[in-house]
Amino acid sequence: MLPVEIPNKMRNLIVFEFEDEIRDFISQRSLAALRDEDTTILAIQSCAQAFLRRRNISYLNTIAFIDKESHQNILLKSAEIIEPLRDFFDLKDDIGVKKGYSNAFIFCLRHYSLLYILWLIEIMENAIGKLRPEMITVVANKYYPDKMNCVPQNERLISFISARAAGYHGIKHNCYTGGRKNRNDGISGMARDYALEILKLFAFYFNLFILSYKSKGKKLILYSSDSYNLKTVIESFLHAFDNIMSVVLFEKPVLANIGKRIKDKKRWSIMSSLPYIWAKGSARFYERLEGEINAVRDISLKDGKLFTYRGVDFSEPVLLKLKKEMVLFLAKLHGQTFHLNKLINRIKPALFISQASRTVLCNMGEIASIDNIPSLMISHGSHVPVSNEFENIEWREHDEGLINTPYKYLAVQSPWALAHIKEKPSDSKPLITGGLLFTNIRKIESRKADIRKRIVPRHCDEKIILHAGTPKPFQSSRPYVYETIDEYINNINSLIKAVEKLKDTHLIIRFRPSPYLKLNDFAELLNVSNCYSVHPEGSFADYLAISDILVSYSSTAIEEALHNKVPVLMYDPQGRYCHIKEATVLGPSGKQGIDSCYYVNSEDNLAWAMEWLIKNHFQAEIPDFLWGRHIFSETETVNLPVYFRSLFEK
Repeated sequence: MLPVEIPNKMRNLIVFEFEDEIRDFISQRSLAALRDEDTTILAIQSCAQAFLRRRNISYLNTIAFIDKESHQNILLKSAEIIEPLRDFFDLKDDIGVKKGYSNAFIFCLRHYSLLYILWLIEIMENAIGKLRPEMITVVANKYYPDKMNCVPQNERLISFISARAAGYHGIKHNCYTGGRKNRNDGISGMARDYALEILKLFAFYFNLFILSYKSKGKKLILYSSDSYNLKTVIESFLHAFDNIMSVVLFEKPVLANIGKRIKDKKRWSIMSSLPYIWAKGSARFYERLEGEINAVRDISLKDGKLFTYRGVDFSEPVLLKLKKEMVLFLAKLHGQTFHLNKLINRIKPALFISQASRTVLCNMGEIASIDNIPSLMISHGSHVPVSNEFENIEWREHDEGLINTPYKYLAVQSPWALAHIKEKPSDSKPLITGGLLFTNIRKIESRKADIRKRIVPRHCDEKIILHAGTPKPFQSSRPYVYETIDEYINNINSLIKAVEKLKDTHLIIRFRPSPYLKLNDFAELLNVSNCYSVHPEGSFADYLAISDILVSYSSTAIEEALHNKVPVLMYDPQGRYCHIKEATVLGPSGKQGIDSCYYVNSEDNLAWAMEWLIKNHFQAEIPDFLWGRHIFSETETVNLPVYFRSLFEK
């Protein structure tokens, strides 16, 4: 539960980031110590908040300490750090691959390290400024960096950040000892990992031997994975040509998949088995890599303010993670790229297709360019024009893995994406394809009534509002253009309060559990009401098909809804970001008309907007021209199998 008011000043501010820190505190003090009237608790992660709420302990989340300006300042600081590093980082392997290593270095450093630390500093500084504590108490764990290319879940940085913030402001800092241990299991773990890598190496080349035999006389498409509906695109090629075979790079190596692939004459899988050991040129690459990482350290030493934000120097954890994990990550990427190149040289694909261009998939596109083999990028993201420098900073980083790639061709799936590319041109050749990866509900429209009975049997005859979002944890955030998890939950709770006032209306919350926001924690943090239901399972197409309107902040789900002619309401109580810029702004002071896309920019206007939609929008037909700005007509699009026909015809 949240305190009704933020205290003007208190004696002790206790800061917990994760649940395990609270448990460690209780074991050394007591549960009663958390209820001290002179103490205010700041709980940063949802797991910590849910733990406290279940025990009826008051706390503050991060909503009070993050505003529009916070997002802006963090973006500006991240750009200040990243731009000089982007300019100097120069790493090339013996194959000639270069962009992929720089791309991976910048993305992982920024996404999984810098932004996380900047958010913690922002929260601490704003909490100190608003609460004016006499003492800050935390549970201290030694910092052990997580792997470089994944969302950090084991790093514990709050004691490091709070100690420096407290020192900067002359506030007493009190620490209890945390029980977290180093996830590294030492020499035995390294030996086990190396043994598994040897097995992977033999499995990869045995797989390649079988593939060479099965693919004789066939033209091959090498593609990334079946995720984000890419499988549908691949199947369109397989149905169009007889002498063709698809090879998927990443697929879970389960027995069911292995058996299925062996029997299939047109589909094969590498089973995510790309090894990294025994790669030619590793020693030379490693030497150059260490030189680049050392140069980053030298830059930080030369510019003492580069890794300093709001008076807090955070160079220590950044440089440690670069040394311990970035070197290892990029060295492994080099090894995987070497073996991927072996695969490509052996099977000689006619076409490469991917829905993203990060790490080894970026290098795959670059190898295709070096070998002069056609390659196609079909972005799984949403791309829209930008309206200010803050959107420009974040969408530029987003584009580096989805738009500005080494792939020769770029599928343009919506008019908004086309407008984005005209504004920020890509070196890839654009192909207007329509929504290749977007959910398509046309095939199930006739079954809407049956789907409603299955999903919401007690609300079949009511208006259905669907909420779908893409919240980002602090450990891998997208400032400004996406919600933090606290903003996501807060915005849903505002929507619940608005829907409660409506008759014959039900809210479906489409939720995707993750390690950083689990279903039970999410449910605990929502307002109690019978006006909504949470749905973590099932096809998104089914939910979209039965919905009268989609509510979201920023997500590919917005374009998916518009592509299927489901109207959208974008809600941002800070008035920070509007994903579709031409949306009609709803509020009591303006003039509104029927539209396909709406925007509400304050919590005060949300209930009014929902009432307006019920009385006006849901009683009217949306003219076809209002959908035209979101969807390409069939005459504007190309058919991919037809466009690439010359690659596969005999």
